[in-house]
Amino acid sequence: MSRLPRWTGGQVDLTGEPLPDGPVVVAVHHTRYDDAVVVRAALHAVRSPWLGLVTPTRAVPWGTSARSRALAALRAGRVIVVFPEGSTAPGRAIYKGDVEVAHLALEAGAPVVPALLAEDRSALQLGAPLDFSRHASIPHSRAVLRAVTDEVMEALSGLADLPYHDLPAAAARQEEVQARRERVRADRAGRAAARQKAALQRQEAKAEAAEEAADLAQAAISAREAARSQAREAALADRLRAAGIRPGVPDDGETDGGATPRTPDSAATDDRETDEGDTDGDQH
Repeated sequence: MSRLPRWTGGQVDLTGEPLPDGPVVVAVHHTRYDDAVVVRAALHAVRSPWLGLVTPTRAVPWGTSARSRALAALRAGRVIVVFPEGSTAPGRAIYKGDVEVAHLALEAGAPVVPALLAEDRSALQLGAPLDFSRHASIPHSRAVLRAVTDEVMEALSGLADLPYHDLPAAAARQEEVQARRERVRADRAGRAAARQKAALQRQEAKAEAAEEAADLAQAAISAREAARSQAREAALADRLRAAGIRPGVPDDGETDGGATPRTPDSAATDDRETDEGDTDGDQH
């Protein structure tokens, strides 16, 4: 068991396969930015590790300080720690490794030990060493370097029980960022569409309410007109009753056709008037 630096407040166990003697390249699955600190704490009690290649070096030409110092450390029998994915890996997966891990192992004739940090940072698990001495007598072509690197990454995948993606971790992270942006844009578009739909529904509700209000207003107008008409008819009927007139009923002095009925007195009067007329005619 080895302790982390005091400022981390923790400790790291070294588990799994024993670390071989002599020069060793420890290839660690890169998950967090403090991986180098935790790995150093785990290996320090066993062997003093050299952490000069914790970042990708494919852009650094051969013969530069980092690579030269790494090879010098290996040839001196030290442990070199590398993170072949070159960047923290997004999600739970192993990503394509940089061929630098193969270059160092083949140039120094050192085995590669796949390693995995526990999620709680409490242990560094070592896998079985990978021996690539079979490639010592052949040129280290790009194809050979890629084959060795892929074998290392497959061993890491098996150790971590995680799927292997033939894609650089940096590219995968960029895809993840792009996918997150797409989700954010889609979410914003969805919220905007929902707001637009809600606004349209409110407009439709207002239009329906206005139409209902107009219908109610028209119904009120019609009701008032009907009430006024009924009031006028009632007032007219009251005046007629006050005058002794009943609408639709003939007066007592009228009969059908408008003729005045004859009584016995009126008949006698008519006869006298006729006789007087005859007398006047005789006198003339």
